[in-house]
Amino acid sequence: MKNLYVLIIALVMIALPRPDVYAEVKPITSIELIRDANSLDGSVITYKGEIVAAIMKRGDHSWVNLNDGYKAIGVWCKTSSLSDVKTLGDYKNEGDILEVTGVFHRACPEHGGELDIHAEALRIEALGFPVEERVSMRRVNISIAFFIMALLAIFMLRKRL
Repeated sequence: MKNLYVLIIALVMIALPRPDVYAEVKPITSIELIRDANSLDGSVITYKGEIVAAIMKRGDHSWVNLNDGYKAIGVWCKTSSLSDVKTLGDYKNEGDILEVTGVFHRACPEHGGELDIHAEALRIEALGFPVEERVSMRRVNISIAFFIMALLAIFMLRKRL
């Protein structure tokens, strides 16, 4: 009977999912990539950031820059994997957020010694959106007041001389 309980417990333990198998991979930051470039060189990493500037097509592959809020890292990926990208980050838009898994190169021999990631998998985590610029009327009024005070100061100094 005791052996039956041990067998049942063993089967239950085998059937239960292990938490580490399903744990999400935490993307590495650009700061960590730059700081630990020597030890990470050639390893497969996951990096997440906003696609900024432009998609630079080079045949069946493209260059993109992903900015994680600290630095932008160049990513070399298949052009076809970027077909669902809708918004590029710039002054007027927040770009799509991409998560890239690929091989990190501290000094890529294929691309002139540049620090880059060669993407093996790419997915869009969030879509971009337009950014509305809002001008603070308080700041405008303060700027006008300082401008008027500066003009008065210049006028009064000129009168003295």
